[in-house]
Amino acid sequence: MTVYHLNLFNDDDVLDEEGQDFADLDAAEREAIRNARDVIAEHVRHGMPIDLNHRLEIVDGDGTILKVVRFGDCVYFKH
Repeated sequence: MTVYHLNLFNDDDVLDEEGQDFADLDAAEREAIRNARDVIAEHVRHGMPIDLNHRLEIVDGDGTILKVVRFGDCVYFKH
């Protein structure tokens, strides 16, 4: 297991100081997508605007950005 930090950058930036153990970067990315969708859902429930450029950054213990998950990449719209 490797510790990855999921830093949230939206209306209020939240740095993940402790990190979480994940089997690999793909597992950390799945969790970041789930977290982004949770934040988006919360905004929808409260009638708040959703900024599709908000993001989660997956970083290692040294602070190196390994992957960026943008909110816009986590939702799909059909007209």
